[in-house]
Amino acid sequence: MENGFSYPKSCTYIQLPQQVLERIFSFVCPHTQDETYESCESSAHSEACMLCNLRDLAHCARACRKWEEAVHNVLYHSIRIDQVHYCEREAILAEKRKRKSFMSRNAEPEDTAQARLRLLSRTLREDRRGVSSKVLYLKVPYQTRETCQADLARTISVLPNLRYVDLPEGVFTTGDTSCDTLRFEVQARCPDLRKMSYFMGAEKSFEMLVGGNVWCNLEVLEISRLNLDPITLRLALASLPRLRALKVTHVNSFDNSVLSQNDQLPMLPPLTELILDQTPLLTYEGIISYLSDFKARQALKTLSMTGTGVAPTTLHVILALSENLEHLGMTEAVSTSLSSGLPCLKSTSLKILHFEITAADEAMKLSELMASYYSYLRSSLMSEGLPNLRELYVLDPSFPETLLDFPLPKPSFAYDRDSFVPNHRKNASQSSNPFLNTNRQLSPEYPYGSSPKASTISLFPAVLSPPLTPSLPRALEVYSKGLDEMEWNFSRVSSLAGSGRANSALPPRPTSSYGLSDGADRAWAGAGNDVRRSIIIGNGFGNFLAVPGAGGMSRPRTSASDHF
Repeated sequence: MENGFSYPKSCTYIQLPQQVLERIFSFVCPHTQDETYESCESSAHSEACMLCNLRDLAHCARACRKWEEAVHNVLYHSIRIDQVHYCEREAILAEKRKRKSFMSRNAEPEDTAQARLRLLSRTLREDRRGVSSKVLYLKVPYQTRETCQADLARTISVLPNLRYVDLPEGVFTTGDTSCDTLRFEVQARCPDLRKMSYFMGAEKSFEMLVGGNVWCNLEVLEISRLNLDPITLRLALASLPRLRALKVTHVNSFDNSVLSQNDQLPMLPPLTELILDQTPLLTYEGIISYLSDFKARQALKTLSMTGTGVAPTTLHVILALSENLEHLGMTEAVSTSLSSGLPCLKSTSLKILHFEITAADEAMKLSELMASYYSYLRSSLMSEGLPNLRELYVLDPSFPETLLDFPLPKPSFAYDRDSFVPNHRKNASQSSNPFLNTNRQLSPEYPYGSSPKASTISLFPAVLSPPLTPSLPRALEVYSKGLDEMEWNFSRVSSLAGSGRANSALPPRPTSSYGLSDGADRAWAGAGNDVRRSIIIGNGFGNFLAVPGAGGMSRPRTSASDHF
């Protein structure tokens, strides 16, 4: 008997193990299992109201005492503070929050996110059951973390096992005294943080990483607009043995010496994701020197290069060294056309490719300069050098149509009559009479020494010639757009070996799985939601079939099908 209520013996769900209960409760509130290093804005679930799910999970803790501990383990694992309800309940609550008195009618509305943060801080600081030690992730809206720094500092001061927290952008900026309290609390109370971002003005805070005395368990690091020498960058990165993802943006001092192998400097940890943006001093030699290490090339799965010194002509060498590379991004403005005779791109592990090449000169946007690079990409695709590629991003709106410019392949029953020479013709040329040459061995195709007549040779070829036209090894999802377009156009190019049916395309995955891709990034923001979708399939006469989009993928209906 608990709380004056006796459960019947048939209630077997009361006797479930705690792990099973936690698993069940995780479906009641799915966002409590969010273990990503993405911000509060990027990790939102648009399919459900997260505040309503949180309320339902909290009500489960009041059912019985056995459920209370299981609910607390799920409820405080990953905490998320939202400002509004994403359902019709928000209109009802907003009406109740309005002050009805005459004196306070024009007062400012209550900041619900700040109120929820203060209630959470009070709950964690006053709790004596060890709930604060269960909190590993804390996600706060942007406006709240920028304006409520004192409340955020009081909250994280009692979270010793915290791995990720949304911090304001100027928390490590030198000279910003408004973030001093929060910065001291983060450095003193949260030693197990796994992601950190350093922006312009945070050079002194970044230098504290050298030696591994602060946040030695960092897995994700983002640096932007820092003015540091390459040696300091190398020593700081080498002091993080668990580093897995690195994003460098607008750091001019990030050159080849940071990634190159050097016996006098410590080695960098093997990275899973490497995102480079506007690092012009980093060239092809630095990338190749980094990939020369066996552990580095085995671990690297995502490589994105935007505005670097790496030329697109060296991508085939990078792919050859990166054995497990799955995502590759190249965004570059070129000034010279691609030379002929360059080896095609080949990789059996590559799944997503961002090949966004533009001309550096505005007058050459539509010239043969860009056409040479996209022709090289098309040749790489048709040569079956990228057999597992499933998503492609290009800055050429007509590129999907060029994949079908090749002549259609011959069907399986076709053959080349002019070049077809059967084997039995050679034997027939030796003697027209089979009885004159008695020593001739019998052919395995004609064991009785007889050959078909000349009239039947063209009707029954012994060997069928294979198709002579190239094709895609598998269906490819192509996202293309012009230089003056804002949205990506989706096209699905079916392979000739496939069934020819168009499947509904799934939203593409972001380049970074560690929360390093920006929400406004031109490559993958909205690529799967706001794109104009189309299907491209040849009809056998040089044109294209009209296939319905993802919303109308049902079988074609006839007048007779309405009766069934």
